[in-house]
Amino acid sequence: MTIFDNAISSIQLALTDFSSGDNQRLLSAVRNLHSGILLLYKAKLSSLSPADSNDVLIKKAILPQWGAHGQIVFVGDGDKTVDVRGIEERFNRLNIRTDWERFRRINKVRNDVEHYFSRVHRDTLRSMISDTFLIIRNFITNELRGDPREALGHDAWTTLLSVSEVIEKERQECARKLTATDWQSAELASAMLELTCSSCGSALIQPLGSDRDSGIECRSCGEPEGFERSAERALSEYLGWKNHLSIKDGGEEVLITCPFCSNDSYLVEENECAICGESCTQTCNYCGGNIPVSELSDGSVCGYCDHMLSKDD
Repeated sequence: MTIFDNAISSIQLALTDFSSGDNQRLLSAVRNLHSGILLLYKAKLSSLSPADSNDVLIKKAILPQWGAHGQIVFVGDGDKTVDVRGIEERFNRLNIRTDWERFRRINKVRNDVEHYFSRVHRDTLRSMISDTFLIIRNFITNELRGDPREALGHDAWTTLLSVSEVIEKERQECARKLTATDWQSAELASAMLELTCSSCGSALIQPLGSDRDSGIECRSCGEPEGFERSAERALSEYLGWKNHLSIKDGGEEVLITCPFCSNDSYLVEENECAICGESCTQTCNYCGGNIPVSELSDGSVCGYCDHMLSKDD
């Protein structure tokens, strides 16, 4: 079987598990949906790998060697394949398009289910199937130049389509209510649209009242959550990966702990806490220099001047 065949098989198996009505098979459904998407991505990279390169674009380790005509070529080494981060990097380099935001939601559900299987809710998986449907449809059509309905078969396609249509209507209603709420921060407003339920993992989140302080509620399981907790969680999940990449590339954090309210909700770019609304002074009152992100506080001096002033005392 080809990588593409394995991808289709995983997706079909997942939908069979989901349609069985057996809650014990939900974990298998989640795993296979996640695996199916990754295999589709690897199928694309494999198709672009040069002949006799040992599928270089899907291998974690890539080594140079001399080619048949005396030129240097790169080949895949070993059996380990590239991880999600590696796939994203290679897609960006090769201008391969997919909806990474939706995939991150799928990835989060998969990770949550692995750790908290007892919390699995069928609506959580319905949301995941909806995201899967949109990724599969667009990726097979646009990147693999195939017909997703033909590739998946009638039964799998019908299940994907029917679940997606229902869940997307509910998502649109939740998004309408979330968008109508004044979150007092553009970044927080975007983060709340991506938030999933802390109890069951469903993406169907709606505000409880007309203002942000009312908190939110899961439309699937009914679990309520207060504003501060939900906002902090939303920002952490929405910006956490940006924090990681920025630090990895030698930059500064985009989200830090607020010096005023101690929530992980201070947005560096907005220079304001999305929860308490306080702002840090960015210019030192003594030396006039910019205060680094790592030294932002409820005061108005940089770390160096603070150190020198404490020595004077």
